[in-house]
Amino acid sequence: MDLIYENSVSAIETLQTRFQQQKSVFFTISNFGDPRYAFLFYAPLVFSLDRKIGTKLLWVSIIAEWSNQVLKWILHGERPYWWIYETQVYNKTGSNTPAIQQYFMTCETGPGSPSGHAMVSAAVWYILITAFLEKSEAIKKNHTNMLASVSWSVYTILLCVVSLSRVYLAAHFPHQCLLGMIIGCGLAITMNKISLDRLKLTHYVIATFGLLGSAMATYGVLHVLGLNPLWSVDRAVKWCAKQEYIHLDTTPFFSMMRYCGFMLGTGIGLNSVFDKKASEVPFSSGMKITSAILAIGVAKLSERVPLPKFNIAFFYFSAFVANTILPFLMIAMVPYIVSRLWPVIVGGADKRKQQ
Repeated sequence: MDLIYENSVSAIETLQTRFQQQKSVFFTISNFGDPRYAFLFYAPLVFSLDRKIGTKLLWVSIIAEWSNQVLKWILHGERPYWWIYETQVYNKTGSNTPAIQQYFMTCETGPGSPSGHAMVSAAVWYILITAFLEKSEAIKKNHTNMLASVSWSVYTILLCVVSLSRVYLAAHFPHQCLLGMIIGCGLAITMNKISLDRLKLTHYVIATFGLLGSAMATYGVLHVLGLNPLWSVDRAVKWCAKQEYIHLDTTPFFSMMRYCGFMLGTGIGLNSVFDKKASEVPFSSGMKITSAILAIGVAKLSERVPLPKFNIAFFYFSAFVANTILPFLMIAMVPYIVSRLWPVIVGGADKRKQQ
């Protein structure tokens, strides 16, 4: 692996040097592929427009993040920004440590393999493109038609661009991004064949405890084997150029609280009385668009809610609660409010026109 890492570091160094003036572009691209936007943008948008596809997208996002976290613990992958200081490669060869630049988005605290950005993006975008092609009936025709070809080409290019941005930031080695893309795509293909229409709250509760239990079991087994599952956090704290670059919401446990919270919150929302009442009302295009705007607004506002950091255990508990409430608001409360207010607003507008 040292040879792969060494060659990859040389590529990162060249990439950063050649495109130093374009770093803001790479920041934007990396942010575009951030796994949190699967929950804060794609999920509320798609669910508001199409309930069935939105539910599938939520499941794929949750399972992708869960499997990414577990695989990261198991694979124990390095990250470029700390590997260059920990390895003995450069001491053995007598060469200087590469001048790898760190940025405010570089210091991820979880292990590096597979890339979460590449994996979650591959899974989520696969569901989106498949749904788009099904809606356009392109799949019912020849798979080689122009629309399908262009769509999958865009899918591949976007994944490659996001992966390139992660390499540029020295957050990942290229092979970690490639692995993430392959696993994410495979996961989406599998999940896309599963029907989620008849799931009850009990299923979501069981799934929540299953995700939490399996992740904690992985953590426990690694401890028993004498390994430290949080070794990457120590490396990040040790080698990150600026401590303000390190954020608790990049830790493995925060990721766990997010996907477990979203699983439970999704189940509560889909099986609530508010969702039932909202589903009784036929939603027009205007109502769907309004719901999407409000749901995304709620998701964006949630990013501004500060979580208490005076106690690390309470911080993670608060993250779980917040990520349970958020999908309930997006899935149940927003459509319910729109279904109740829309007739009043539209009816009032019609009366004013008649006058």
